[in-house]
Amino acid sequence: MLIGSVGMAQKEFKKSLSGISRIEIETNTSIFIKKGVSNEFIIREGCSNCKSEEEETGSTWNDKDSSIDEKAKGLTPIYAGGEDNTGVGMYMEKDGESLRINDLKSFYNRRGLTISVPASVALKINCGNLGNVKIENLSNELEINTNIGYIKLNNVTGPITAHSTTGNIDVVFSSVNQTAPISISSSTGMIDISLPSNTKASVELNSTMGSVYSNFNLIKPREDGLKAIGGQKAITGDINNGGVKMSLKASVGNIYLRKK
Repeated sequence: MLIGSVGMAQKEFKKSLSGISRIEIETNTSIFIKKGVSNEFIIREGCSNCKSEEEETGSTWNDKDSSIDEKAKGLTPIYAGGEDNTGVGMYMEKDGESLRINDLKSFYNRRGLTISVPASVALKINCGNLGNVKIENLSNELEINTNIGYIKLNNVTGPITAHSTTGNIDVVFSSVNQTAPISISSSTGMIDISLPSNTKASVELNSTMGSVYSNFNLIKPREDGLKAIGGQKAITGDINNGGVKMSLKASVGNIYLRKK
């Protein structure tokens, strides 16, 4: 049984995360996820943090509040994807320790979403064809997928699995969790990763049609004293004698691995 509270004036939905360790979200809009101050999942319609990035990439943003429709007064919205049991156009269900949320509205009827969660909750995010993802100050597993959309993660620890088909990926780690591998890839876009200088990692960097840049000392001299450079092969190396496996792959785009 799903129990939550809806703030109609603020277009907001809240749910206690007691017994929940993982949240899975399916949507086609841009979302901003930040660390909350309580053990609640809070979702608000609208995303001021997303709008400037949409304008920067030249995407169309619908500023009109599509929820205001005089002809719809007295009627209840219905959706092909299920019943809105949150009051904000979402279908939500609990499955063991997981909470699954499916966005029932189309991209054109959204103006982005702002979400607050506890820092320690694990997240799986799919922003569909047109959504971007921004996440700040979380310290658990992140699994993120976008199609035509960027991914920006700030002050995170991972583990992280992130992929964008057409979009840049920027990640700033506060520290790097050593319990599971990190995999970050973009088919058409750059990857920019910042790590604390004391990070222990064993990295593999591969850009098919771009270049790789780093201020970590990853390329070791060969036995003959020369350094191996260039070519189509992946660049591998250890940071601070090695640690968690980290794979960064870009098909069309540069890779930047830098000290924070």
